Amino acid sequence: MKIFRLFRRNGREQVNKDKNKRGNTIRNRRNDSSGKDLFPLGISSGAAIRALLVVLFLLDLFLVASFFRFRTGEFGAVLNMYLVNIFGGAVLLLLIYAAYALLIAAVWFYGFVSGEDFREVLRLPGGLAKSLFRWAPGKSAKKTEKAEMTKAGTRVKEKTKGLVLVRRHKGEEIAHIEASPEEDLDITLPMDEGEREDYEFESTGFDIEGMEPGRFPPPLELFGECGDYSSDIDEEEIAENGRHVISTLAEFNVEAELAETIVGPTVIQYRLQLAPGIKVSRVAGLANDMAVALAVPSLRVEAPIPGKPYVGIEIPNPSRKPVNLRSILEHPSFVEGGNELPLGIGVAVDGRHVSVGLEKLPHLLVAGTTGSGKSVFISCCIASLCYSRRPDELKMLLIDPKRVEMKMYDRLPHTLMPPVVDAKKAVHALGWAIREMEKRYEMFAQARVRNLKGFNARALPKDRLPSIVIIIDELADLMFTSPKEVEDYICRLAQMARATGIHLIIATQRPSVNVVTGLIKANVPARVAFTLPSQTDSRTILDIAGAEKLLGSGDMLFLTPRLTKPMRLQGPMLEETAINRFIDYLVGTFGEPEHIDLDEQMESKGGQDSPFLDDPLVEEAVDIILQSGIASASRLQRQLRIGFTRAARLVDAIEQMGIVGAQDGARPREILVDEDEARQILEEHLRGGGA
Repeated sequence: MKIFRLFRRNGREQVNKDKNKRGNTIRNRRNDSSGKDLFPLGISSGAAIRALLVVLFLLDLFLVASFFRFRTGEFGAVLNMYLVNIFGGAVLLLLIYAAYALLIAAVWFYGFVSGEDFREVLRLPGGLAKSLFRWAPGKSAKKTEKAEMTKAGTRVKEKTKGLVLVRRHKGEEIAHIEASPEEDLDITLPMDEGEREDYEFESTGFDIEGMEPGRFPPPLELFGECGDYSSDIDEEEIAENGRHVISTLAEFNVEAELAETIVGPTVIQYRLQLAPGIKVSRVAGLANDMAVALAVPSLRVEAPIPGKPYVGIEIPNPSRKPVNLRSILEHPSFVEGGNELPLGIGVAVDGRHVSVGLEKLPHLLVAGTTGSGKSVFISCCIASLCYSRRPDELKMLLIDPKRVEMKMYDRLPHTLMPPVVDAKKAVHALGWAIREMEKRYEMFAQARVRNLKGFNARALPKDRLPSIVIIIDELADLMFTSPKEVEDYICRLAQMARATGIHLIIATQRPSVNVVTGLIKANVPARVAFTLPSQTDSRTILDIAGAEKLLGSGDMLFLTPRLTKPMRLQGPMLEETAINRFIDYLVGTFGEPEHIDLDEQMESKGGQDSPFLDDPLVEEAVDIILQSGIASASRLQRQLRIGFTRAARLVDAIEQMGIVGAQDGARPREILVDEDEARQILEEHLRGGGA
């Protein structure tokens, strides 16, 4: 014990000398020469303790590897079930804690005999890991030098191993301070009078403090400043217009009183209480007369207002202000709504911020003319989803037949593949979504769960499935090129994909009946209508008129199955610069996206051009054709009880397999193979499709 005390006293004296030498401001690791005589054969205490730490570190790795190596095979599955599923990983934690208990004991012993600060010794494994990280290929950790030129001079900040040097070049050095490699000093020097402070960032293109990539959810400063749309309101003008509304109705023998005046971001709503015996339909019929009396370009009557005993008269707000997306993202309705896939829809006439969960809709149909705000709304939906969900929780499939609207999202980490611009590839992409939906249903059946939420609750973190949102920017172009396939795929996804976590957002600027068919409309219950050219188009989307009187630039009518009538909202605004800034931040945080190769996916399916080879009714259709000897779509339609479009596509798919011949005018198709050959061909195709 006398020898131990001697070395302990010597170590403490050396530490005090180092602290006095460096001004008691910077902690440094003590030299390892204090305990050279402690161990035999001339081995220093520092070398011995480092060797012991390396051995313990390798022991940790061995324990972890030994545990996970048993996760494969029948015996491994049983062992893994007992160690993880039953004991919750407690065995693994005990193994790791046992190894680190040895580490702590060794550190305590070394600190006791040498006087070394045990906190410094605990950092040695981190230093070892840092060294290994530097040696890894492609992970060079070269230090960088940053320089900024200002009016007063140049400030150079150099970071090297064990040294932080800060200079202000006016001919002299301001500070020269040494530090340990584990400590990065952040020194703020006084600025000269009249000099502006500059901020330094990595090469991410940000110019606002605190916006370096790494934090999630991202900072709201990425989306700009929130505007106050309630400012600059002329109360005299608003009151005067209210009196004009009452007087105009009185001229047509409609008695009413002004109950409330609601000023929204886009319109001003006058809420009127009609006298007893006055029909609401009379007020709606006087809309054009009131528009002339008030000298406004558009006037809309909401009769009645849901939940209120009033009739609403909406006129344009002369001091209209845009609504920034940031004001919706930071509102409690978005933050505390509890939605899995939150969408910031807009601001209502009465100032309420409206946010909904896409998983509750579960699909959305958007329509609007050019300049109505449809594309901006789609961008806000993408930003809302990516703001609240990480790439491992949400994936997006973007289809952009116009080729330019979604080009900026090709670097978005949430995308499954680059935006699809070709109509044929868009059909294949929808076919991929169908196969993904079927694969997920098989996984749910094996796990005995009903939906994606239940599956992820029982799965390990690495086995959890992300939600998938498919966004089609222009449906009309796809319907003109491949109407049958697109309609069948969209209807099938809309009917069945909700439980698997796959959702649709479909946009079009031509809401005619041959684009938004009855099947699509019936399976997509949630709709958003921007400015439309006619009442017919408004009825196609909303089943009622009114969208033709909207003001454009984000003015919309929003309808869900939970609403009895459409709600008028002002959609949020998101500038292109903010979108690029947001994408750069996500790329800096999560890295570039890992896209799947759609062409390779199609080649892996055996080069099949028709995705209907994956139809589960193909095998049954082949049986009907072989038994009847007639390859007829109408026969398949009757016996399988399916639509003619699907039956015709089944016949085409069977033709591609080589079982029946091509159509030859009015003659029936020829059956090219016998029953045994047909079975063999069918098995080969089904086996190739499941590979």
